[in-house]
Amino acid sequence: MKAKSTKKKKQPVANKVTGGKWGNLVALAIPLLLLLLIEGALILFDYGATPPLFVSTPDESSKYYGINLDVAQRYFRESEQAPRPRKDLFLKEKPDNGYRIFVLGGSTAAGFPYGNNVTFPRILQQRLDDIFPNRYIEVVNMAMSAVNSYTLLDFVDEILAQQPDAFLVYAGHNEFYGALGVSSNESLGSQRWLVQTYLNLKSWRSFQLLINTIRGISGWFAAEQSSNPTATMMTRIVKDKSILLDSPTYQAGAQQFQANLTEIIERVQAAGLPILIGNLVSNVRDHQPFQSLAGDGLPGAMQVYRDAKAFERTGQWSQARNGYNRAKDLDVVRFRASEGFNQIIHDVAVQYELPLVDVLTRFESESANRLIGDNLMTEHLHPNIDGYFLMAEEFLKEMRKAGLIEQQWPERIRPSRYYRENWGYSALDSTHASLTVQHLKGGWPFRSDGAPNRFLQAYRAETDVERVAIEVLRHPQMTLEQGRITLARQYQEQGKLAAAAEELKALVYTTPQVERFYPPAVSALLSASKFQEALILLQRSLKFGESAFAYKWIGQIYLMENRTAEGIEMLRKSLRLKSGDPQVVFNLARALYKSGERERGDKLLEQLKASSGNEAQVEQLEAYKQSLGQPK
Repeated sequence: MKAKSTKKKKQPVANKVTGGKWGNLVALAIPLLLLLLIEGALILFDYGATPPLFVSTPDESSKYYGINLDVAQRYFRESEQAPRPRKDLFLKEKPDNGYRIFVLGGSTAAGFPYGNNVTFPRILQQRLDDIFPNRYIEVVNMAMSAVNSYTLLDFVDEILAQQPDAFLVYAGHNEFYGALGVSSNESLGSQRWLVQTYLNLKSWRSFQLLINTIRGISGWFAAEQSSNPTATMMTRIVKDKSILLDSPTYQAGAQQFQANLTEIIERVQAAGLPILIGNLVSNVRDHQPFQSLAGDGLPGAMQVYRDAKAFERTGQWSQARNGYNRAKDLDVVRFRASEGFNQIIHDVAVQYELPLVDVLTRFESESANRLIGDNLMTEHLHPNIDGYFLMAEEFLKEMRKAGLIEQQWPERIRPSRYYRENWGYSALDSTHASLTVQHLKGGWPFRSDGAPNRFLQAYRAETDVERVAIEVLRHPQMTLEQGRITLARQYQEQGKLAAAAEELKALVYTTPQVERFYPPAVSALLSASKFQEALILLQRSLKFGESAFAYKWIGQIYLMENRTAEGIEMLRKSLRLKSGDPQVVFNLARALYKSGERERGDKLLEQLKASSGNEAQVEQLEAYKQSLGQPK
């Protein structure tokens, strides 16, 4: 009998390989499944939803999208400190004749220190509407304070999903201190790949849970820091207060800007869309450096600034301009972009064959001896209202050169001064902007003593407009729009009809798509006998929807101007939308009698007689008809 072999049988090689492969897959699947379960649970409990860029505004039934007022929470740890975008609207359904422009930028593009009625995109919108009355043009301002090119880049794909036709960019001042910048309190460091990874992962709830847990743990061990709740965004956002020119930190910020700007352009051009970029302006003449440090072979900014002043006093304008720009570049508190950033903008524009909007040269040409100062600026870098009109004009000029909207533009275009003189800009705008700047200057870096910024608490208002403006600034929940309505009501009660009209007119320019703002503004202008200003608003309102009110008053103003045929047409349109308005019936009947259309006038006269309460109008019409005599 043969002895049994003690050798173990070999397993088939294929089974070993297959078993190993399945084991690896299971090993990989378990953590992935766990991650998906955690993500699903966080979604179920509504933890950490990323604010979308666009939301239906003012509610789900609206025909408009607006920019989500909470979108900056993507980039700021403390939601109450996050800036808010402008309240610009655009149609959910883009019309066939539509042309949609998105503007990217920081606080200058957002129009600081003014409200939404004084931004270069809003001015540009109105000018384009007048140039192309048969097009539905939308200029959507995406800009916010305290953000930089990381935010702009993060917006691009979501904007591309909204059928844009063109992009405009004015950015670069916030590159160091804006959210995610290399020297910001919201920084993730100077490694661009790390910031991009964060931006790509931020929509995952589990990733947000991890980040918030790390922040919470680190907060337990962090030293307690005193904070000033009245501090401006300018004060709160800064981590590294001193950045020497050409230092590693400076170079990191410049490289970050160039890389992000390049990627924005490439994404937009890949979508087959035009993009225009503006170079940057600052107050160089009338704003001395915030902080002066000599080092690494570089002179102190203050000495260079003083030398520039000396050149100006002796009429050496070119040396003065070069000196002022150099002092600005040497300022180690980097709120004003250096000329190196303008060089980046120029080089990128050349590389990608972009139209360069030369805002800098235009501002210099409008300044005495080409020295940009308080003539066009409110403080260190934000334009005043005249400056914003210049910005709008320069972007308009380059758009025309590039053949945007239509290849051939009309020859006759109203000049910028027409809009500046007739704009919806009020006493509240001026006062609110002035107080905003004074509040800004009440803290660092305008003051270096470290004292809390008490400007808002200490300010004592003396006039109605000052009282409303300071209340808006003291209470973030109160908007400038609400302030306008409050002030207009006070003016009306005091019989100051012209002042009330200016506030309500400015309200229309703030959010032109909101149709309910037009009737009170028009009524106030009519009460103040400002008929042409009322006519402009009425005609503009028709872009956003027909109304019996608009046609009625356009028609009546036309009749006052002896434009009888046009007035009749408008009044008929009003009646088609709202039949039986006695005032419209009376004025239309009178116009028809004047035009010799007696039979049609008689029908309207009978309509007035049939309804009660119109006896006085009936008597006037019959007397007017009699005064015209019998037809031949």
